[in-house]
Amino acid sequence: MNFDFSDDQKLLKETVRKFLADKCPMSVTRRVLEGDEPYAKEVWKGLVEMGLTGTAIPEEFGGLGLGALELCVIAGELGRAVAPVPFSSSIYLAAEAIRLYGSRKQKETWLPKLASGEAIGTLALSEGLKAASPRNIKASLSGGKLSGTKMPVPDGGAADVAVVAVNTGGAGEQAISLALVDLKAAGVSSEPL
Repeated sequence: MNFDFSDDQKLLKETVRKFLADKCPMSVTRRVLEGDEPYAKEVWKGLVEMGLTGTAIPEEFGGLGLGALELCVIAGELGRAVAPVPFSSSIYLAAEAIRLYGSRKQKETWLPKLASGEAIGTLALSEGLKAASPRNIKASLSGGKLSGTKMPVPDGGAADVAVVAVNTGGAGEQAISLALVDLKAAGVSSEPL
């Protein structure tokens, strides 16, 4: 059994590595960490232009239709470069949650925007320092209205849409559902920590 990456995956790895070596030196990471930018916009733009934000999003929704291994290859290189971009929150958290659990309409609305870089997504689970669990999630959804506070939310300051864990009042794991929230909609507020 061969556990090595395929030739295409190796090429993807080298391409991402070269791009990040050129466009994301440590000075870019420092600038973002020490400044007010939520992420390195020029690096993100390059990842979008390379089509990487659509890696595991199905072709019918504007993505490349590849898989988790390709996401892992990209994630490994982003981590290696300490790239300050919202790839993990937007692509392998929010986009994957929408792909797996979203309605057809939600997929049609958000997956093309996430694949094209038009929108950034995030996953809002925690409500403070405790682990997200049915007993610790107080945010609720009733009559189409979500009430509650989530923090920390990775890349929340940059995100346009969030997949939010809410307590629906059931028992155990059945108490938790996911709601999709347009963070730019009226009535939605956020503030940096």
